[in-house]
Order: sequence, then C-alpha cells, then structure tokens
Amino acid sequence: MYRRLFPLLLSILPSASLLAQSAAVELESDAAGTIDWVAEVLKGGATSIVLLAVGFVGIVFIIERLLVVRAGNFMPSDLEKKLKTHAEASNFTAINDCCNQSNSVLAKIGSYIATHTHIPFEILSFGVTDTISRTVSRQHQRTYPLAVVATISPLLGLLGTIIGMIESFQKVALMGDTGDASVLADSIGKALITTALGLIIAIPSLASYHFFKSRINSFGIRLEESVDMLMAPWLHPETTAVSEEADESAQ
Repeated sequence: MYRRLFPLLLSILPSASLLAQSAAVELESDAAGTIDWVAEVLKGGATSIVLLAVGFVGIVFIIERLLVVRAGNFMPSDLEKKLKTHAEASNFTAINDCCNQSNSVLAKIGSYIATHTHIPFEILSFGVTDTISRTVSRQHQRTYPLAVVATISPLLGLLGTIIGMIESFQKVALMGDTGDASVLADSIGKALITTALGLIIAIPSLASYHFFKSRINSFGIRLEESVDMLMAPWLHPETTAVSEEADESAQ
C-alpha cells in the first residue's frame, strides 16, 4: 500500500509546489496593490499637516455642538409641562422655582417672565422675543466655525495639489526624455492626496454645519411656541374667557 502511495505523492508534489508559487505571486500582487494611506497622507508635507489640524478642529466643534445643541439644553419636556400647568394657575412663584432648578434656555425665559409680571405685556413680549433671538444668534455664531472648516479645507487641498503638480513638472524639466514615469506618477499622487484629504474633511463639516443650523432654528421656533403658551393664560385673560364661553355655549 505504501509502495503505491509513494509514487502518487511524488506526482502530486510538483503540482503542489506550482500552486504554492502561484499563491505567493498573487499575495505579492495583492500586497503591491494595497495603499498605505498614512504614508500617502504624510507625503502631502506641510499641507497635509495643516489639513489634519483643521480636521481636528472640526471634530472638536462637532463634539461640542453635539453636547450643547440638545433639547435638554433648550427646552426640556418635563419643564415645559410644569411651566404650562403653573401658568394656567397663575402661580408665578412656582414658575420661578421650577426655572431656578434648570439651566436651560426655557428656564431663563420662564424666570424672566415670572419676575417681570408688573410690566406691560408688549414690553415683556418684546424682551422675551429678544432673548430668544439673541440665544439663536449666539448658537449660530458658535456653529459658524464648522462652515469655516468646510470652506478652507478644499482650498488647502487644492493648494497642496498645485504644489505637487509644480514639483512634478520640475522633475520632468530636470530629467527630460530620460526621466522615469514612476517618478512623475509619484508626484501626481502626492498632489492629489491633499485634494482628497481636503474633501474628506470638508464634506462632513459642511453637513454638520447645516444639520446644527437647522436644529437650532427648530429649537428657536419651539421656544417661541412654548413661550406663547406660557404667557397667554394670564397675560390674555380675555382670550381665556372667550374660549371658556365658547365651550359653554357649545355644550
């Protein structure tokens, strides 16, 4: 039995060695086809370093906006319900106490309303509207750096591309017809990597800027609606009386 297997093994070994060699060639080709992105980014030189710094700044602002632009910091739902209940009962002390327990924008506005009930409604309404407008403008101003990052990143990438192209043309001028095409390809690749890096930073920064801008505007509208409900029951008693008479007549 072993005498029969030995020639069979001898016949299989050459084919196995050929398969191993072909597999090694494929692995080498795959390794040659892979791209070391860290090395490619570092080829961009000073431009890539500046782009990485700008991208880090953009990440910091995105994290800050995620922590700040939340419903809990603008108008918590539980506080909104409590203020509405106390406003309908005209309990200004309870409104002020609830607002003092929160650091949200709605709490500041509710505290302002509860402590300024002695002034005319028009002046109070103007002050509340101005507070909301200043809050929204301040949040937009803090979101604006994301737009700056989204704007300058492609420009820095384009600058790196131009510098790389100038370098590649200088190599062609120095080497002439005897130059190696791989040297030119390396310079062009170095030029294009900065453009790609700039777009990678700019696209999420621009998307985040518009997302937070829309979210802030939405919170501003909701604040105005909540303040209207907060002020209407006790600053417009005639409206409440008319609505109650309408309900009684309907019954």
